[in-house]
Amino acid sequence: MIIYDGKYNWSGKKKDGLRPISWWPGDYRLKIIDLSKNRSDVYIIKPVIIMVSDTGKGFSVKNHFQNLAKNICMDFNFDISRVLWIDYYTKPMPYMEVAMFKPLTKIASEIIYSVKWRPIMSNELEVIKNFVPEAGIIAHK
Repeated sequence: MIIYDGKYNWSGKKKDGLRPISWWPGDYRLKIIDLSKNRSDVYIIKPVIIMVSDTGKGFSVKNHFQNLAKNICMDFNFDISRVLWIDYYTKPMPYMEVAMFKPLTKIASEIIYSVKWRPIMSNELEVIKNFVPEAGIIAHK
């Protein structure tokens, strides 16, 4: 079930004591899919899929993705480790990548992550096809 489909923006200022996503304002397009709403009888390791796409307006946060993910999780009350993060590009040709978060260290109550990107796998594409029609035209490696 799609629980959010719209723009997510930030001002470049601190919010609720957290470091800002970036020090410059910007926005991304978000589509949040909760798979557990359809299958309450099955335990899903990553029940939430968040697709992000740079709108081209403001600052791109590809290099600050952990800050974007932390803010989204705080705003929507998600556990970052139970979310499948997909970055969707439309140009020069449609392409999707998946973010893999690895906790590096903890400073006070903040966890610092490294983020690595990999191409989307065919089984992940298959799951999102029901919610994202353009996923059918994505070529995976």
